[in-house]
Amino acid sequence: MPAVFPAASAARRPVLLFAGLLVLIILIERRVTGLPAFARQPLLPVGVVVDLLLVVPALFYVLVVRPLRLSAASLGGAVGVGLALAFWLIPVAQQQPLRALRWLPGLLEALTLAVAATKARRMVRAYRATYAQLPHYWPALRAAVAALGRVGALLLAEADLLRYALLGWWAAPDVPAAAVPFSSHRESGFPAFIAMLTVALLVETAGLHLLVGHWSPALAAWVLVFDAYAVLTCVAHGHAVRLRPSLLFAETLELRVGTMWRLVVPRAALLAVEPLRDRPAPHPDTLDLTRLLFTTPNLLLTFTEPVTLAGPYGTHRTARRVALYLDEPAPFRQAAQQPTGNAPSG
Repeated sequence: MPAVFPAASAARRPVLLFAGLLVLIILIERRVTGLPAFARQPLLPVGVVVDLLLVVPALFYVLVVRPLRLSAASLGGAVGVGLALAFWLIPVAQQQPLRALRWLPGLLEALTLAVAATKARRMVRAYRATYAQLPHYWPALRAAVAALGRVGALLLAEADLLRYALLGWWAAPDVPAAAVPFSSHRESGFPAFIAMLTVALLVETAGLHLLVGHWSPALAAWVLVFDAYAVLTCVAHGHAVRLRPSLLFAETLELRVGTMWRLVVPRAALLAVEPLRDRPAPHPDTLDLTRLLFTTPNLLLTFTEPVTLAGPYGTHRTARRVALYLDEPAPFRQAAQQPTGNAPSG
């Protein structure tokens, strides 16, 4: 246990440093917006908006996201905080720069299309290569979009979010004929937790929108957008965990936690499968895949060498041991320990 405390302390340091700088920035901006010249100088409101919407997220990325290896999607929270602070600190009469943000979605879409146009040839090559091996439209299209790099990973993540949130109610589980599926939601409290979290988010969205609307209708609209995105994310994750079980093939093991984590590795690389009753001790070589399932792992997989797991929004994590939860751990252990080349029994 003592070895855990230094790691926790090291994780707190970047967060505390960012929090201290954020408080300092707020105090400075509060002082600037209170100056008599603030209403007479058009560039001062623009400077405050730049500080809060660009400098604050940049500091969050450098001081928190990179050291703690958080998902790049967490930057959305920093931008939301900066936006809320901007509406709070800048007087209504000087909020013209904030009103210009209504053009931001269109600008981002135009930039995305411009990036796609510059890499169109690479996308076509990726589409053709994938379609030649797997003649299906959706996998080939995903490979083409992935050729955009970071932008492609972001687009695929958002497409998956909308796909599972809106169409997941009627979709069938993604299980190839040659694979034995192992689910992670039937015997755990995951569905109930997701349902309660979704209801709580809906109630919080309605209450917060009405409360903020009395103060700033523009900010209330942004709050509604962020909360609606959170609800969609929650619903999509619930469907994705149900529709994307882990798969065991004759030669390959594919671990999946919704659309958040994915590992494809030869079964020969699996060294040991051990039962677990609690979370493993924190270690750089160990990755716990159950935190997004809101349950305790019941299996610990050890590989012959470090493996690379694909995470959300194009992130990656390397680990030699992986903790996971499966509804049927004993049949998985028996099937996974069969000699490779034999079709696993379900």
